[in-house]
Amino acid sequence: MSYQIPCSPVVAETEEKKSRFICWLGPVIDKAAFLHELESIRARYPDASHHCTALIVGNPANPDVMQSDDDGEPGGSAGRPMLELLLKQEVGNVGAIVTRYFGGTKLGVGGLMRAYRGAVGAALQMATLETHIPLLDVQIVCDFAGESRVRFLVTQHRGVCGDVEYSDRVRIAVQLPRDQWPPLKEKLAPEGFSFSLSTP
Repeated sequence: MSYQIPCSPVVAETEEKKSRFICWLGPVIDKAAFLHELESIRARYPDASHHCTALIVGNPANPDVMQSDDDGEPGGSAGRPMLELLLKQEVGNVGAIVTRYFGGTKLGVGGLMRAYRGAVGAALQMATLETHIPLLDVQIVCDFAGESRVRFLVTQHRGVCGDVEYSDRVRIAVQLPRDQWPPLKEKLAPEGFSFSLSTP
């Protein structure tokens, strides 16, 4: 399944009853990189009241990592609505950090939820998103006569042939969209080709 990912970081600022909300939103491929960005933002805004976060690594429909943090705001009032909006918009490999400067007026849980969700929404409107199609790496083994047939089938399924090893057989490294593997496998198996997945 394809999903949207941000191309580059953006920063959006919103205001709610004199509280400032500054949202950093950008591409993230692992938790360590996100935590590094969070430390950088904490250092940039050392006098801020809160730095609330939402993180999705991988496909939002089945993420490798999914977490949120309220950073001292009432439970469920900040990180969770931020995360829910990213999931609803089907954005993956994404991190959001909303820095709040308290404006003197308490917003209440409902007001906080709207404000934090709104900050992420403003950043999403600014962001350039692209479609990410998960790829699969497969090794296909055939005899010399079958190489051209394998290349033809792989191309039919929007795949790309990479490195080739020649011994008594031909081993071809292939990369293709994950959703194209089942129909390709159905064609390969009856023709006597063998294969193994390099990436589960």
